[in-house]
Amino acid sequence: MINEEYFVLLVTRQLAGAATREELAELEALLEQHPELKEKYRHLHHYFEDPLQVSAESTEQALQRTMSKIKQQTTNIRPMDPKRPGRWKWVAAVAAAILLPVGALWLFNATRKTPDAGREQWVKRSNGKATRSFIELADGSKIWLNAESMITYPEKFRGDSREIFLEGEAFFDVATNATRPFIIHLKKGTIKVLGTSFNIRAYENEPVQTAVVTGKVAFIPRYEDTKKISDTILVTPDVKVTYTASSGTLIKDNTIGSEDKAWTEGRLIFRNATLEEIGASLQRNFNKRVVFEANAPKQYRLTGAFHNNSLEDIMYYLSKSKAFHYRITDSTLVIGE
Repeated sequence: MINEEYFVLLVTRQLAGAATREELAELEALLEQHPELKEKYRHLHHYFEDPLQVSAESTEQALQRTMSKIKQQTTNIRPMDPKRPGRWKWVAAVAAAILLPVGALWLFNATRKTPDAGREQWVKRSNGKATRSFIELADGSKIWLNAESMITYPEKFRGDSREIFLEGEAFFDVATNATRPFIIHLKKGTIKVLGTSFNIRAYENEPVQTAVVTGKVAFIPRYEDTKKISDTILVTPDVKVTYTASSGTLIKDNTIGSEDKAWTEGRLIFRNATLEEIGASLQRNFNKRVVFEANAPKQYRLTGAFHNNSLEDIMYYLSKSKAFHYRITDSTLVIGE
């Protein structure tokens, strides 16, 4: 007899990136031995990958029931890392989506404010590599979401503020409402909007960048040292703030606001950027893994502007301004000296 709850646990551990090699092999064997499980496997991936609306009350109840059931499973189950309690909650929520058809709960960050789905229906939108999208919110605000980015927002704004959550990069054109500030929660800070149009770049393992085209925004960094009081940095047109959370470094510099939103128009603009930074952007935009065969080229600084060019064109012109070798395969861009 198939232990269905254990099967779901294996799948959710795989999706959460917590499965051991033995558990992955066991999951593969179960799918081979029991073809009827493949449909449940596809459904679980669907709940994880697709934008979902969250119903907090029913999902939370299902989550708690599922957590109790999963934690009672002791045979062949390796305990989750006790230092990561948020992981258990996430896995249980995904499991609840299959065991009890009530949707899934997305936790943006277990240690910070999360959407209050009890009052609002929340929607999650995410883009993979080489994909961009446009979103118009209920208040008329417009969002251009870049590749490898995710945003969560309510179907309708309620209360005295308009709050959303972002991972990755997006350009915002916010509808003015002086009585209801627009607040964007990032993993490494918060943006409070006092004006209209601006760009936010907040990818994992990269500094947070905020650049304003029109109006003003206030950037409030989240320091890793919890004893340090966060400053509020006012950002005005053609000014960019760059914040590195690991060091607590915050740099305010001049920029050209229209260039920071160039990606929304299919343009890529690099100004004195390292080849490593350029590689990260190309990887997101062209869905090719970038591999450096040597460390020296990573620090080459290059400048260039491209509009709907192919990867081949971009690399050809970049290599003419600073000599380095490269080759492009079906899935990889390899860069060497």
